[in-house]
This record gives sequence, C-alpha cells and structure tokens, in this order.
Amino acid sequence: MKMGGGDADSTAGDLKIAFRLPIEGWPRVVFRSDYGYRGGSLSLDDARILRADSREDLERGVEGRLAGADGAPIGMRLLHRNGVPALHVVADGRPAVREDRVWARPTRSAWIHAALALAGSAAGFAASYFYLVKAEALHDPWAAKMGQHTAGWHLLLTFTLFPASVWGQRTGIRAVQLMSLVFFVIHAGMALANADLGDPAIALFNAGSGVLFLLSVLYGNRAHRDMDPLAALRAGRSEAPQVRIDDPER
Repeated sequence: MKMGGGDADSTAGDLKIAFRLPIEGWPRVVFRSDYGYRGGSLSLDDARILRADSREDLERGVEGRLAGADGAPIGMRLLHRNGVPALHVVADGRPAVREDRVWARPTRSAWIHAALALAGSAAGFAASYFYLVKAEALHDPWAAKMGQHTAGWHLLLTFTLFPASVWGQRTGIRAVQLMSLVFFVIHAGMALANADLGDPAIALFNAGSGVLFLLSVLYGNRAHRDMDPLAALRAGRSEAPQVRIDDPER
C-alpha cells in the first residue's frame, strides 16, 4: 500500500470515477482502477495522491494528506453495501461526492423555463379546442383530426417537458429546448396556414404557442447555466448520497 506522492498517475485500468472534495473550491479528483477493484489510485490534477496496490488495501482503507500549506487529510476505502462494492472518499473529515451523482436543487430559472414550456403546451391545447369547435360546426373531419392530434401531443408534452426542465438537471433542460424548438416550428407553420382561413382563434393560439416555445428555447440557456452542478456545490444547493468512510456496514 502506498500513500501520497506527487508523480504522475500511471495506474492502468478501465474504471474511472470522479469525485469532488468538500474543501475550498471543491477540487476534482479521479479514481482509476479495474472493475474488480484490484488496487487503484486517486489523482488530483493528474498527480497521484493515494494508491492501493490490492483490493485488500482498498478494503482496509488508504489515507494520506493533500499537498499544500493546509495539508488536509484524505482517505479512500472500498465498502460493500448489500453485496455491491462502492468506493468512498473523504477529505478533511467530510465525505466527498461522486461527480455523476451531484443533484442540483432546481433554481428559479429552471422553474421559469418549465413554466414557459407548460404555457406553450396550454396554448396548444387551446388551439386544439378551436379545431374541435370548427369540426363540430362544419362537420370537417380534417379539423377534427387536427384537434385530436394537437390535444394528444400537448397532453404528452405537459407530462414530460415540465418535469424534465425542473428535475431533469442540465440534460433535461437541453431536451426541453430541443423539443420546444421542434414545436415552435410546427406551431409557426400552423399559425401561418390558418392566418387566411377565417379562423383567427386557431391562428392566434398556434402563434402564441409558437412564441412561448421559442422563449423556452432561448431562456433555456440561462436555466442550463444556473443549474451547473459545481456552482450548486459551492452555493450549498446540491444533494448527493454521502457515506462516511468509516461506515461499519460491510
């Protein structure tokens, strides 16, 4: 078992897990090993700070200190929870968080972005209603089909876009932006197609839906920026599973 060391990390392996250390700046460290955890190393800025030569070393735990004036203590240990191995890292007595498990609590901009997408769907629902009114008045099967299809699509969007923007993190926001762009184009076309057909309500609500979806596309960039997980960690508005390295459950 080896601890510390400022040389470049040369440990070969297929497994790579990134952690954020709970010290100033939340620096990023990377654990590298194979999928059997037969040893491994922990690196900061490509410099190895901890190393275990075997799985037994990892299970016993490896400790060391970070370089620098403060020399904060750091350790890593392989635990077994319900038969599944899981590596845990601590720095300065606090558990590090896995980078891929950081969950930023929704910001105000994420809620606003979700509301814009929801409003776009609401305007689409209104357009579908007026399609159905037209179908009823004129016995028009095409208008009836348009109303049914529009209502169905926007029912699906209502149950997907809003939660994706609020709880889907940055990936969800990007997905909402993409879908909003698609439906902006669709509703813009539908508004233009109905502009000279004597159906002002259909044209108006399709245009309104298109505008709201366009705003969702544009405002999504701010929501995406505000939901940066590292910024959430620094601001104390993140959540992630954390387990102490001295957890007795094995």
